[in-house]
Amino acid sequence: MRARFALLPALAGALLLVAATVHAEPLAPHQPYVQGSLGLRASHVADSGYDPFSDSDDLLQVSVGLGATLLRHQRLSLAAVGFWDYGEKSSSARGSLTSLDVHRLSVGPELRYHLLPRLYFFAHALPAFAHSSASIEDGVAQVTRYARHWSYGLDGAAGAAFEVYGARTGSIRPRLWAIAEGGYGYLGSTPLQMSPDPGQGPQRPEAVDLGSLSLAGAYLRVSAAVGF
Repeated sequence: MRARFALLPALAGALLLVAATVHAEPLAPHQPYVQGSLGLRASHVADSGYDPFSDSDDLLQVSVGLGATLLRHQRLSLAAVGFWDYGEKSSSARGSLTSLDVHRLSVGPELRYHLLPRLYFFAHALPAFAHSSASIEDGVAQVTRYARHWSYGLDGAAGAAFEVYGARTGSIRPRLWAIAEGGYGYLGSTPLQMSPDPGQGPQRPEAVDLGSLSLAGAYLRVSAAVGF
């Protein structure tokens, strides 16, 4: 018991030393002016219209991001960020091969708070624009049928970024960040009226109706970023 109490002053001293080091380190060099990221976005799509294109509810996309700081005030900063996410899935429906390609673009403001010079938390609400291209192989007509649409929505998320590499001073030196965020991405539904491209297949082909598709769902994005 005495040994445990003896550890308390040592722990308190260590915490004070860390706090003093943190306060002594300038914050400004760690607030990125420009930041580019590369990562993965994993979404959970529960809509039944997604079933013909995937055996699970998961949609994995490559994610490329770019951000620039607009305003800074002490520990707070406001940035403009944008992401391009791309993913594809394939499966079968009604005995025919199917595929789905999804491009998603989201752009908007991001609010950041630096709890420590090398750690900041953020939240953003980004208008989103998605282009989906769904296809199904029609073995009877010997043609590929498509449904291509734009849909619009909103990505709302919060997360944290930790600086894993960077000098203590020098604002123009590159810094490496590990970033994770989670949230919900909403997108409106689009119809899945599958028809061949003009000039392909029968003269007046009837559309294959697979219902509608909404790619809305919760998501997690993890990225590595370089900031200056």
